[in-house]
Amino acid sequence: MDPVSDVHGQPLAPESIRMMDYLRTRAAEMSIAMIRAKIRAAAHELESAVAAVSAIEARLRPIEGKWNIAEVVDHIAQTQIRGTEELRHLLAGRRPPLPPVYEALRSGAGQWAPWDLLVEELHAANHAMIELLESAPDEAVAVDAPTVKTVMVTLTVQPSGATSPQIYFAELGWKEYALLQRLHLLDHRTQVKKLRACCSEASA
Repeated sequence: MDPVSDVHGQPLAPESIRMMDYLRTRAAEMSIAMIRAKIRAAAHELESAVAAVSAIEARLRPIEGKWNIAEVVDHIAQTQIRGTEELRHLLAGRRPPLPPVYEALRSGAGQWAPWDLLVEELHAANHAMIELLESAPDEAVAVDAPTVKTVMVTLTVQPSGATSPQIYFAELGWKEYALLQRLHLLDHRTQVKKLRACCSEASA
């Protein structure tokens, strides 16, 4: 059953409802081969954006109070590793153990680890997820397959025109969960590009 309210008890916004509809519809349409290709392409797009970032740019904080690029890359790597483990459970017919992968998951490494190490860890985390999906069987998953409790974050538009994130829990099957990982990669690809552009404007 789809969620009807967020973590604060507020009704789901139209954007959140559309997100759930998208995941459910696309998961029903796509084969594991298609999902693998989508995630591989998203990982490549993100890694290409990250490859263009210098070690100096990675540490700049062009937007006060927001993550810098190094912290974003650390977040993606940490999330990908946890996401891969949850997918591993789902593909084996098991419900992943709690806690869920929370939306702002990071380690402290984003603040001190060498940039090339953070990039290497991102690549390794992406590769682990792709490798897992490549080993998954192509046959359909049973109707009674387990789900995973997932933290969803959807950007919503307020009456004032401002945007804000809505956070809510959802139970996702493995295909829906895998497609969510693709969207996560693409969202942060866009974030990295925007942060780099802000760094360039600040230094101009």
